[in-house]
Amino acid sequence: MWFSPALSNYPVKKIAVLTSNKGTGTNLQAITDACASGEIKGKIVVVLSNAANAYGLERAKKHHIPTEVFPWLPYKEAGKSRTEYSKDLATLLKKYNPDIVLFAGWILVVTSEFINEFPLILNLHPGLIPDTPDGKVYFPDGTLAPSNKGVHTDDAIANFFEKKCAYAGSTLHVVTPDVDWGPVIERAFEKIRKNDTVDSLYSRLKKKEHQMLIKATKLYCEDKLEINSKRHREPRLNRGVATSSRLLRHYAPRNDKTDFAMKVMIIGGGGREHTLVKAYEKSSRIGKIFVAPGNGLMGFWESKKILTFPGIKPTDFPAIWEIVSKNKIDLVDVAQDDPLAEGGVDFFTKKGVAAFGPTKRAAQIEWDKDWARNFMKRHSLPIPAFASFSSASKAIDYVNKLPTGACFIKAAGLAAGKGAIKAGNKQESVAAIKQMSEFGEAGKTFLIEETLVGEEFSAYAICDGEHFQILKCAQDNKPVGNFDEGPNTGGMGAIAPVLAVEKKSTQEQIAQIFKKVVAGLAAEDRPYTGILYLGGIITSAGLKIIEFNARWGDPEAQVVLPGVKNDYLEIVQACLEGSLNKLKIREDEKTRVCVVGASRGYPGDYSPAKNKKIFGLEEAAKIPGVTIFGAGIERKGSLPRRQAGNFYTKGGRVFNVVAEGKDILEARSRAYEAMAKIFIEGNNLHYRTDIGWRDVARRLKNA
Repeated sequence: MWFSPALSNYPVKKIAVLTSNKGTGTNLQAITDACASGEIKGKIVVVLSNAANAYGLERAKKHHIPTEVFPWLPYKEAGKSRTEYSKDLATLLKKYNPDIVLFAGWILVVTSEFINEFPLILNLHPGLIPDTPDGKVYFPDGTLAPSNKGVHTDDAIANFFEKKCAYAGSTLHVVTPDVDWGPVIERAFEKIRKNDTVDSLYSRLKKKEHQMLIKATKLYCEDKLEINSKRHREPRLNRGVATSSRLLRHYAPRNDKTDFAMKVMIIGGGGREHTLVKAYEKSSRIGKIFVAPGNGLMGFWESKKILTFPGIKPTDFPAIWEIVSKNKIDLVDVAQDDPLAEGGVDFFTKKGVAAFGPTKRAAQIEWDKDWARNFMKRHSLPIPAFASFSSASKAIDYVNKLPTGACFIKAAGLAAGKGAIKAGNKQESVAAIKQMSEFGEAGKTFLIEETLVGEEFSAYAICDGEHFQILKCAQDNKPVGNFDEGPNTGGMGAIAPVLAVEKKSTQEQIAQIFKKVVAGLAAEDRPYTGILYLGGIITSAGLKIIEFNARWGDPEAQVVLPGVKNDYLEIVQACLEGSLNKLKIREDEKTRVCVVGASRGYPGDYSPAKNKKIFGLEEAAKIPGVTIFGAGIERKGSLPRRQAGNFYTKGGRVFNVVAEGKDILEARSRAYEAMAKIFIEGNNLHYRTDIGWRDVARRLKNA
């Protein structure tokens, strides 16, 4: 759920009210009166009940409001399901095209076939619904409050007496397929008096219910309460997103702007995550940024509060949840491949917190290369010839039958970007096959693929499950050494944009690939929300797909994301709400070059280079157009931000120097000017000196 600034002129919203014959229709009357007085900028277009004798219908007729009766009993007697009833009920109600549906004493359970058809459904529940399915609510006196889940009003009120509660309570919440649970909008408490009865207690509590219902409906009709029904679906989560009840605190206008600020948690600790820190920091709606585990350079130059948690693994969801819950964090950005593969988005979504990224099922396009290749084959995408194996002996027999033995051997699982091995002949192929066992579970299944020759690129699409927008393409440099020599790494540098993909025909092919993938995943019940990364190659036979990743690349994010002009939080919001087609993503015209500073020995044994002091980062960052992002870096001591830091190496890839310019020549010159100012104790800094060489050659050739 997301706050939206108030509009000067509100279009009149259509309100549908569902009621039953168990109440007296006072909730309906409260909404009717508020609409009549102009307090609510809305119009009740229909009152519907499951019973012809409902008091609410009588009240509606007095105010000349259209009514409908749609009983459940005929369906029950005919042996029909609630799903059938819900579907037909939705068909009837959709004739009135309501913007919001209010359950005012409605007692029947409806399924997702009804719920998913309307932008927002609110319900008043006579109990205290927690923020998360496994959460708890406490009364003002600190005692545990009953949720009264599945209990009707009279019995629910009586339950407060039976449990000897000092208070009673009610909850206004968003309706989801989970009965009596959904994102909480507001709760009301009423102290139980000495001589109270069920009726006397509920008469007072009911007044507070009316206030909550009027307030929420008023805000919604003024476009200050924007909720998309696609964010409130059943546990399998069609888009892989969920709302957070904590975001609801941003609906009501506040005078204190600091109270308005949101909090985001980013999961990951590399240069990509530091780039996301920078992107979120630019948003005026973000107050604090949490990163687990984060790195030692985060927060050094940023102006907003950045909190990192070095001891927490990105896949330790319970530990991260403890931070999210304690700090009332509004959004979790699952940025790294491992937590995506482990179902991080699913985990936080089920906790009731908005989570950005694909679900585990959607992210399988990255974490299972065997499944991904077969998906691409099913959807007629341009891919190399391939075969998958779980037996080394069978794989060796296969490569021995190849004309030259030249191929790529790829671990099917995640291997930190190092699971693809290029083999030039049969001997190298056999060695690579045997090496798969070194990747553990990731290498139990592996692929043997046709060698593709050409120029590689990375393309990025931001997706909301149905719509997508493509950003600048980037070009990564995987091998550790100049001239693309040596073993693969997580990435030694990148540039964006890439001149090799500027042709209109290439751009059209990229767009067509993304279109097929997004539609194909949705068709296979794996709608994709998040960043979709296409690793492609331009060959003599045309564009081919090397792989898909389910998140920003690293270091490609460092050269693509800074060029996005939009508030990144607004982009994430549009993805979570399924409204990306209503947002135009804008990018600048600059070229960016990223050079990765690594520990000597990486990607092999770099232990001798660990815990070595890093010099010159502060001086390098003073160069105009240069930004430095941290990765495997640690800061020791407690000096104030922006003062000389005691930085030490901690990982293989240590930091990223990113420079921008009007073209590749200017950006590249600045990047290497900055790198020249940095030194790691013991001469333990390694970096490539040829990042962007292809576009440099093109630029000079066309000069």
